[in-house]
Amino acid sequence: MNPSIFNQRIFNSLAVAFIGAATAVSGQPAFRSGVQTVVIHATVQDADGRLVPDLTREKFTVLDNGRPVEITAFSNDVQPITVALLLDMSGSMFSRVILVRDATLKFIEALRPDDRVRIGTFGAEIALSPILTGDKAILTRIAREELWPGGDTPLWNAMYAGMESLANEPGRRIVLVLTDGINQGSVPGRTRHFDDVRERATRDGFMIYAIGMEGLDQQDVAARRRFEVMIAETGGGHFQLRRDADLDSTFTQIADELRRQYLLGFTPAIADGRSHTLEVRVEGRGLRVRARKSYIAGPKPR
Repeated sequence: MNPSIFNQRIFNSLAVAFIGAATAVSGQPAFRSGVQTVVIHATVQDADGRLVPDLTREKFTVLDNGRPVEITAFSNDVQPITVALLLDMSGSMFSRVILVRDATLKFIEALRPDDRVRIGTFGAEIALSPILTGDKAILTRIAREELWPGGDTPLWNAMYAGMESLANEPGRRIVLVLTDGINQGSVPGRTRHFDDVRERATRDGFMIYAIGMEGLDQQDVAARRRFEVMIAETGGGHFQLRRDADLDSTFTQIADELRRQYLLGFTPAIADGRSHTLEVRVEGRGLRVRARKSYIAGPKPR
């Protein structure tokens, strides 16, 4: 496909997504008829890092601003995933394009019928496929034909665009980014900053996952740490790979983790329009849980 045609279609898709961004969707704070259900997706691992997918509701405690709340919704069923997969195609990734393509194909192979993915790239430009689909043939074609390396690393621009592209989608929404660096440069007309990404992810309940490929300079350590903190706040995950690490297995591991998360829900006692802290606890020796750490409790007061 001609890159200019591909990118025009992407622009049109993002425009539609932006118009619908204010629509309430499940998986984020929702304000329908004055009732808000806060949805939390939690990952539980044992002391060795293995997933623990078969716990019951009674094993979990949710704290809202430090106070226990009643868990009114719960599921440990396998859940479909909706993902914006963002691939770093900056100049520094030139020698890794084949590696990234092949790993993406493995990720596509691991998809199940109800899963949906949108593939995007960022570098000299931000290109997001207009197609959100579980059709492996379509996704495979995009992975094989639309990887164009070059340019800087407009990471924050790309992540914000990825969230916009999923704004109208129901359920759990994930932004999965693969990069060998932290933000460098921006794309004209799409300027976004770290705080924009953090606020949007927190407000709208997006989960952020990141695979960091070796290549970050020492001067980027502080920025990388800030990025990792943001990921943790959304309940997502961060995987830092060395050059000789197996990217294929990392993609497969993330897909498996996303399907085996727990869904927890509760109704807040008050809707004060403020940011509330969230804490999820789980019973069991050596068990660890990851989940988002905050939500907005209802509409802001007028």
